[in-house]
Amino acid sequence: MRTLYQFPISHYCEKTRWHLEHKGLDYQVANLFPGLHRFKSKRLAGIVTLPILQDGATRIGDSTAIALHLEQAYPQQPLLPEDADQRAAVLELEERFDRLGVHVRRWLYGQIKDWSSVMHAMLKVYRPWFGLRDLLQPVLINGVQKLYGVTPERVAKSRIELLAGLDLIEQQIGGDPARYLVGERLSLADVSAAALYAPLFTPTGTPWDGIAGHDAETQRFLDQLYARPAGQWVLRRYAEDRPRAE
Repeated sequence: MRTLYQFPISHYCEKTRWHLEHKGLDYQVANLFPGLHRFKSKRLAGIVTLPILQDGATRIGDSTAIALHLEQAYPQQPLLPEDADQRAAVLELEERFDRLGVHVRRWLYGQIKDWSSVMHAMLKVYRPWFGLRDLLQPVLINGVQKLYGVTPERVAKSRIELLAGLDLIEQQIGGDPARYLVGERLSLADVSAAALYAPLFTPTGTPWDGIAGHDAETQRFLDQLYARPAGQWVLRRYAEDRPRAE
């Protein structure tokens, strides 16, 4: 049995869930508690981030490394083209969107005014531990802000970067939400871009569906992003290409 060590609302973990489910691979999840997860992740893969995949005797940390492992170990339903030029383009875009995911996360955390729904989504899968889970919420909020560099200056820079990423999507698809980023079928680049931008657009059935906490000004900005071809592209990829585990 494969085990995915994850945070449920992490868009990097969502990227790996999509890979696994696209290939029809069975897996179970182990939800590690934020902050305390480091003790387990260091022991498993020598890193302090998630996701980590245990695939038989093999342990892989980092969503991109996991993706490449899955492509090599399970060639069915490939997400890398055979054509060398297209393959190189997919890998380059996958890496770029992987970096852009940091800016999506930072900008979103920078918009939160009321953390209650975010904390609920983040912690609902964990046992209450006699109230300790809920008592840790202020510590977690402070930790998230420090860990992800949620300062006004860095949040402003992340807004610029995430908009550049949406421009890149629209450049690749020629403004047509029906098209894929490279070639005529779903690739690692599409999965990376759609999963890492999904928290902005909260597709139905995702961990971000229903999370609120931002103000009206932020919602107006998000509505503008929804209307863009890139926003419609993310929603279309989820509607048409995102399988769901049974």
